[in-house]
Amino acid sequence: MTEINDTGELVYKGPGVIAHYYKNPEATKNSFTKDGFFRTGDRFIVKENDLISFYDRQKDIIIRGGNNISAQEIENYIFAHPKVKDAAVVAMPDERLDEKVCAYIVPEKGDKISINDLSLFLKEKGVAKYKWPERIEFIEAIPRNPVGKILKNVLREDIREKVHG
Repeated sequence: MTEINDTGELVYKGPGVIAHYYKNPEATKNSFTKDGFFRTGDRFIVKENDLISFYDRQKDIIIRGGNNISAQEIENYIFAHPKVKDAAVVAMPDERLDEKVCAYIVPEKGDKISINDLSLFLKEKGVAKYKWPERIEFIEAIPRNPVGKILKNVLREDIREKVHG
């Protein structure tokens, strides 16, 4: 039995869910459990009365007004900016669109970059406007685990607190 406040990935299966990816066994292996449940990549927290609530996203996708945005794609563009030393992109909660793009940026020493500078840069690179960050948080260092992976959960929690107070 799952305890209240436990978190886990939401998985499901049923007649309306595909059983596998056509001619793509690797994607099937990564997207389904051994007993055929589809892995959503979303973590939920168990609440009282058999309710669950969205907690965090395992897959690094930002869903802005129904459009899926790869955080990795936007990070790669931002890394190419000459004034950016390091960066990470996360979903920022939004009442109207559900999520917006927030960029955490470590600028090169002595450099400054504004949201307008970044938007102009992304426009020149041909990035669709709905993918542009709508907020920049400047940070001294991107939080990482001992093997160097960005701790996105730390950044998501930080922006949630800043947005919701």
